[in-house]
Parts: sequence; structure tokens; C-alpha cells
Amino acid sequence: MEKDLWTMIDEADAQNYGNPAIQLKRDMEKSVQATLDKSPETVRRDIGRTSNNLYEKMDRFAQVERDYIPSPETWLEYEPKHEAIKENLQNLQAVQEKTSSEQEVMAASDKIVVAFQQAGVFLQTEYEKLMERERQVQREMEQIKNIIKQMQEQTIGSSPEKLQELTANGKKFVSDIKTLREDIRWEKPVIAAALWKEARDQVKQVYTGIREIPDKIKVAVRDKTYSIVDQAIQKTSSFFDKGIQYLQSKKEEVLNLSPLEKRRQAVEKEQQEKLQTAEQQQSAVQRINEPEKGRIVASVRDKVFDNEINIKKPRKVLLRIESKGNMRSQGHERDRSL
Repeated sequence: MEKDLWTMIDEADAQNYGNPAIQLKRDMEKSVQATLDKSPETVRRDIGRTSNNLYEKMDRFAQVERDYIPSPETWLEYEPKHEAIKENLQNLQAVQEKTSSEQEVMAASDKIVVAFQQAGVFLQTEYEKLMERERQVQREMEQIKNIIKQMQEQTIGSSPEKLQELTANGKKFVSDIKTLREDIRWEKPVIAAALWKEARDQVKQVYTGIREIPDKIKVAVRDKTYSIVDQAIQKTSSFFDKGIQYLQSKKEEVLNLSPLEKRRQAVEKEQQEKLQTAEQQQSAVQRINEPEKGRIVASVRDKVFDNEINIKKPRKVLLRIESKGNMRSQGHERDRSL
């Protein structure tokens, strides 16, 4: 790649995010053509067939990203396979230039075919995973709506205020998820992917927390333990309310920082932690061996400086959102039991 893939993805906006797939495909086509121009018919046929198969999978994955949600991390994980194919193509060119042995040429060609196939399997797997994630969140959303409907039917005669609050919170939660999906279409792909992951996780958490409540209400109504019915209504409403608040805070948190700014802050945090560790080591050395402190502290600082110089740029593009998610999960867990 002439341009670093991370930079290309990070700079892409919602309108030109197709560039990673387009650029990778063009880059590969250029390398393939340069090799096939000097190759025998058998090699051209084998490599041509497997390369076209990979191009089709690249196009299909790019299309499903446009239909649902970008997956920048997929392309970063694909990149090493892309580079491996190019290296094998260059190796085949070198083999063809130095020998006329058909056996050696075919052996080099076979490696390319295998590399293309492996890359194709990867993209096919990623395609299926993305589709399943989307089907799963849609199923859970439908189940949440069904649960709201069931509870409305089962709790007739219960506190009107609490039932109205439950219905309002449930409808708002569902609406906020749908609105978020539409909103993130206009955001940078890395931001869109991060926010939609948060939304999927929150939908799953809410659904898991309330899915057994209709059955519990049915039993409570049968046994005429109406206090339990009221508790169930309040608990379900609370799940929805927490989900709404969490998504709103997460949206504000993610949109207020660009991916580059988040990465910069992460690197700075890592450097500060290393410096703090070095200072702690320095303090310990001073207490143990005061006469040697100058030499030892200098050594510690040198190691920290070397570590900072060797910090590599992160290769994973999907935002790793440090949040209060664990606290939120704990809140849901506490609410799960009536």
C-alpha cells in the first residue's frame, strides 16, 4: 500500500469510506497484472480465478458495510493477508526471471493461490459474523417490543402511572436505538463502528435483563401477588431508563473526541504510567541504597526513555471505549432478580 491503511481509514468520512476496499483491490490488481503479464497460461488461469474470487468477496463485504455498519477493524486484520499475497506475487516474478523450470514456477504459483484462498475465507467469515451480529440485534429489538406488549396486556389494573412510565421508557429505548443507527451513518466510520457496538451490547443487556419478566408477572397475577407485579413493572422500566441514559452518555463521550485524539491520549497515558513506575522504582532505590542512587536512577530513566521511543503505533482502529460499562453491567445484574 502506498498509504498507510490506518491513516486511510482514520481520515475517511462516511461518504468515502469505500476507499479501503477500493484501494486494496486496486493495489492487488496492479500487483497481479504485473505478475501475470510474464506468466504462462496455466499460472494466469489459476491466479486469475482465485484473485477474482477474492475481489468478489471484497466487494460484497464493502456492500454489507454500506447497508449496515462499517467494520474498519476487518480491513486492518485483512491487511497482513493482502501483503502476504503481494510478497508471493513478487516471489513468483523473481522465480520466473531466474529459471524456466515449470515445477518451480508452479510451486510459487500454488503458494499465491493458497494465499488468495486464505484471504477469501477470512473475508467470508467476517461477512457472516457481521450479518449475524445485525440479525441478532434485530431479533432482540423485536423481542423487547414484544415484551412491552405482553406486559401491557398482563398488567391491566396495575398502577397506571408505573405502566405508563414503563411504556414510555420502552418505546424511547427502541426509538433511540433506531435513531442512533441513522445518526451514525454520517459519522466517521471508526466512530460509527464504536457507537454501534455500544448500542448492540446495550440492547443485549436490556433484553437479557427483562426477557423472563413476563413469565414472572403471569405467575404473580395467578397467585394474586400484585406487589410483585408492581416491582416487575418498575424493574423493567428501570432497565429501559438506564439503557437510555447509558447510550446518551456514550454518544456524547465518543462524539466529543476524534479517533486520533483518543489514540494520542492513550499513548500519553501509557507514557505517564511508565514514568510513574520509574519514579516509584527510583524512590525505592533511594531508600535501599542512597550512595548508589545516581547511577541506578539514571539507569531506570534510560530504560523508560528507551521504552517510550519504541512505542509502536496501534494497529487496531476500532475505538476501545473506556467507560463505566462495568458499573452499568453491575447495575443490571442487581436489577435482574425480583
